[in-house]
Amino acid sequence: MSFRRTLLASLLPLAAAILTPAQAQQPNEPQVDTEQFQSWEVRCPKGGERQSCVMSQMVSNPDSDEPLMRAMVGLPAQADGPVMVFLLPLGVRLAPGIQLQVDDNEPVGMPYQVCLQQGCRANLALSPQLLAQLRGGNQATVSAIAPDGKRLDMDLSLMGFTSASQRIASQ
Repeated sequence: MSFRRTLLASLLPLAAAILTPAQAQQPNEPQVDTEQFQSWEVRCPKGGERQSCVMSQMVSNPDSDEPLMRAMVGLPAQADGPVMVFLLPLGVRLAPGIQLQVDDNEPVGMPYQVCLQQGCRANLALSPQLLAQLRGGNQATVSAIAPDGKRLDMDLSLMGFTSASQRIASQ
């Protein structure tokens, strides 16, 4: 299996591990410790390893409070560092991919990897420079293209990002 397939395969459980908190756990599912770091939630399976913890933030539509996007950061065993995963709703235009811009820094583009029943996923390995921008920033904007061709900007608060990222790195 190629490195990329292995990395993507390792990210599927990462994405599944942070289903919306409103979803009930099944009796056979592992217990999860949850901590809040301002705008970011950290979830770690009890007794889990460092690679098992993820931090996430749900972005909702301000008009309807419907979920628009979930951003997650984890440390998959196959990656050299943190990986950010974005889950967006079905129906976005796939070819342009999405962009992440931290404050006034240059935006970083990334392609979608896959669309499943839960939505479309894009992954971004966080370089030390981008991780520093996220830790030192106030707000990030994730941009996608809606079905009508209009740009859809979703704001991601970076309040608590540093503490949450340090927490998942300390596991």
